[in-house]
Parts: sequence; structure tokens; C-alpha cells
Amino acid sequence: MIKNTIKQILPLIAMAFLAVCFTACKSEVDMKKQQKAFYVDADNNLVNKKGNIVKRAGEYKMEGGFYVDNAGQYIQRDIDKTKEKINSKVDETKDKISNKVGATKDKLKNASANTKKAITLAANRTTESVSANFNKLFNTKAIGTIYPLPDIKFNKDSHRITNFKKEDVEGLAASLKDNPASRIQVQVYTADAKSRSENKKISNLRADVVKQMLVTLGVNVEQISSKGMGLPTEDAAKAVANAVEVVVEK
Repeated sequence: MIKNTIKQILPLIAMAFLAVCFTACKSEVDMKKQQKAFYVDADNNLVNKKGNIVKRAGEYKMEGGFYVDNAGQYIQRDIDKTKEKINSKVDETKDKISNKVGATKDKLKNASANTKKAITLAANRTTESVSANFNKLFNTKAIGTIYPLPDIKFNKDSHRITNFKKEDVEGLAASLKDNPASRIQVQVYTADAKSRSENKKISNLRADVVKQMLVTLGVNVEQISSKGMGLPTEDAAKAVANAVEVVVEK
């Protein structure tokens, strides 16, 4: 989920980068050069080099050596108007990026803090405490929070569950039923198999078994997704420990 948020920022950064490059690559044109883009025709109209009327007679004047309109504003070429639009767009994009980055940082901070709490609470838990904890996570939209289920164990050579703590499963199921709009993903890691592809396959099966266990307890299948994490390099310790985790998605 956090990764998705970061992905959303990347197009905005790219847009800003291109816009800045485009603006920077254009040479700065001083007002004197701008004025050379205009001339006065036989009817005293101010026209551009293409012969198009920019200001009619009486709608402009010369002030300090520059053409200005009756409000005293410098008369600009189309290219200079375009530059202003680009600069405005760049500022707009920068604001969007800043807001997105700020929101992403907040989400990461909250997810990290909630995950630490979940790990602490995992030691002494009851069905009610697990349910209450998930209710809080769902109600506060604690997206990205990881909740460990350390007591779910599998047969080393298969996806058959050999042990689990019913308080965990029943508490999570109760909370999901109380919060039908909430979504979770069950993630399972393993290093039990002989190859990475086999680890991925068996962890997928194990994650689905946990999902089906929750569905059996009455949870809407649409509220749960499952993912086998296998043996990822960055989380090898989790794979060795055959970690089972629940990630809050909504």
C-alpha cells in the first residue's frame, strides 16, 4: 500500500523535472528583446512579427522605452505567456509532490508505530484483545500496519497447519465481521523448500490456507487477499522463521 502511494508520486516528480528542464533550457529574454517582437503599423495598431494585431490604437502606449497596455502592464509575446503558464504548473506540481511526500511519511510513521504496538500486544492476547486491536486499526485507517501471527505453524514439507492460537484467528475474524468495509492481506514467508520458486509456491498455499480458515469462521472472502512471500533477500530472517503476518490494506 505504501509502495502504491510512492508510485503515485513518481509521475508528479517526472512532470516537475521535465517542466523545470524545459523552462531552464529557454534563454531568459529581457524586456528590450520582447519589445522588438512588436511594431506599429500604418493605422497605429501594435502588431507582432506575423502581422497580427496585439493591441489596437489607443489600447497601448510607450513607457520607459517599452510597450505597455493602458493598465501599465508590459505587453508580452505568446512565448512569455507560455513561460508563465509553465512556471505556474511547476509550482502547482511542486505543491502536489510536497503534499504527497508529507502524506506518505505520515503513513509510514503510523504504520511503523502501529506495527510495534501489535508486536508488543502479541505476547499476552485473548480473542477480545485481538479483536479490539484490529477494530482500532480498522477504525483509524492504519493502512500498512503489520500484525504478526507467530503461533501459526505449518508442516515443514507442506502447507498443512500443525498449530495455531485460536485467540488470534477468532479475534481477527470477529473484527473483520464487525468492519465489513475493511480489508487485509495474509502474508506468509518460508525457507522450507529447496528453491526460491518452491518457497514461493508453498508460501502461497500456506497464505491461502490461513485465508480460508478466516472465511470458514464467517469472514467475507472479499475482505481477505493472500500472498506467499517465499524467501525474499531483504526478509530472509522472516522466511527462516516461517513468519505469518496480516497487513492492513483498508
